[in-house]
Amino acid sequence: MELKVLTPDNFVEFIQSETPVMVDFFATWCESCKFMLPILGKIAAEQDKEIIGTVDVDDYRDLAVEYGVKSIPALMIFQNGELKETSIGRVSKDKVLELLGLQ
Repeated sequence: MELKVLTPDNFVEFIQSETPVMVDFFATWCESCKFMLPILGKIAAEQDKEIIGTVDVDDYRDLAVEYGVKSIPALMIFQNGELKETSIGRVSKDKVLELLGLQ
């Protein structure tokens, strides 16, 4: 699958997944976010369902504020609507897989 673009209209539905999903809070001007994009895209492409969503903090500031995003990239793991873990900054593909419970 591809990275799912999240908006206030589909965010809550996405994080209600029974299996862990990741939300990447990012900005287009952020160098560390640009570094993470190909890693997240590759992992998403290897899956048979949408497990990684992205939120542009400039477009959806209210979502970023609601979830306490102060630094980006902020990778948040949700399951059944509950925030399970947060990782800030650049991380390896292995770490992303670990956060998602895929490794």
